[in-house]
Amino acid sequence: MTTAPEAHRPAGRPRKAVLSRERILEAAFELADTKGGDFTLAALARNLEVRPSALHHYFSGKDELIAGMRGQLTRRVGDHGFETRPWHVAIAAWARAYRATFGAHPGIIAALATMPVDDEPESIIDYERIASAMRRDGYPERRIVPAIVAIESFVIGSALDSLAPEDNLRPVNNPELAPHLTSAEERARAHAAELRTTVTMETFEFGLAALIAGLVAAA
Repeated sequence: MTTAPEAHRPAGRPRKAVLSRERILEAAFELADTKGGDFTLAALARNLEVRPSALHHYFSGKDELIAGMRGQLTRRVGDHGFETRPWHVAIAAWARAYRATFGAHPGIIAALATMPVDDEPESIIDYERIASAMRRDGYPERRIVPAIVAIESFVIGSALDSLAPEDNLRPVNNPELAPHLTSAEERARAHAAELRTTVTMETFEFGLAALIAGLVAAA
């Protein structure tokens, strides 16, 4: 009697990548970039070709997943020398990195920005680093958190603004209704061109410098 040959596992790597926390987060960013922050875990599981229950081995629910996404982005933002540089110098570099990092994933910004940080250690460490530098430099303790929130709010708004057309304040169809605004908008674009940058970037740099200078003066 002839028996069937024993089945052997194909050599080489498996066809599907092994599920991991990093792979789930990567897929979540990809989904959020197209669907926004209201995507579901079921949709994420479909994209990963797994059952939704498989995701719960890594994240208890969507809130924990969002926290993980925020933590990953926070690590990408980096330190920027708060331990050795004056807070107002380090925070300018931090704000630029924050805007670039979070701005790369605009679909999830609102969910990230409104989520408490109590269960997300990377963000807590990041804010603690900033608060420690401000306190070391003599910034009034009662003003530290408002100052951080003010800068972060500006950065998040700037990240979203970077998605808008550069002439979104330009009254194209009815310039006669706003001659001063029309002139100012044209001059802003001309100034950015002189600096060989974009209106959006020049606006961000101007606003960031003004905000930090104001916070320093207010202290």
